[in-house]
Amino acid sequence: MGDILGLVSIGQSPRPDYVRAFQKYAPGVEVRVVGALDDLSVSEIQELAAKPASYPLLTRLADGSHVEIDLALLSPLVNRKAISLSESGAGLIVVMCAGGFPDVTCGAPVILPGKVLPAVLAAVCTSRRIGIVTPVKAQAPAAEAKWREDGFTPIVTWAAPHDTIQMRQAAKEMCGDDLEVVVLDCMGHDENYRTDFARLCGRPTLLAQSLVARIAGEWVTNSDSTDINSSEH
Repeated sequence: MGDILGLVSIGQSPRPDYVRAFQKYAPGVEVRVVGALDDLSVSEIQELAAKPASYPLLTRLADGSHVEIDLALLSPLVNRKAISLSESGAGLIVVMCAGGFPDVTCGAPVILPGKVLPAVLAAVCTSRRIGIVTPVKAQAPAAEAKWREDGFTPIVTWAAPHDTIQMRQAAKEMCGDDLEVVVLDCMGHDENYRTDFARLCGRPTLLAQSLVARIAGEWVTNSDSTDINSSEH
């Protein structure tokens, strides 16, 4: 495996929060973040954001502001950045979005959280009735359709990673006993957010960011332990 773990943000870099989250599970590995929108001007980003969106995604820009851009417009930009990361030596690449991205083709393995999360939930849930928290209201219909296609009966709401008021409201909506688990279906939600959300809603709460970070960390991190075939005991 390469010594670089590549993360493709759907917005702009830098994202020190992503680096911290993934380095926790990938000690000794360089975590390199690039943004799908890094090479675009302000006017080009505004032009993308102004286009109609059937699957809008919340993207964070370098100045801390947010815009919503359709997944179909972001997909080729993400693929281009994944290729660049693989060519620069990344041994694994993670697309930092839990939406329904199509396969990414490049020279390294790619983790798509939008495929990992349903696979994990399918192995655990029995009723398939789950809560889904997207980052923005406009994304809720597309997220509901995606999770239904994945074989679940989702109850969908929204709460942006940076909005505490929305988080509290979403937690109230996700407190029903009929929900097996709640999924924070956004790579921008962090572990502190998950802890607060789980406390408020009282339901098992799965965080996309940490789940994917654990998988990525185990993929790229080589063991420093002694060979099990060594004669030393």
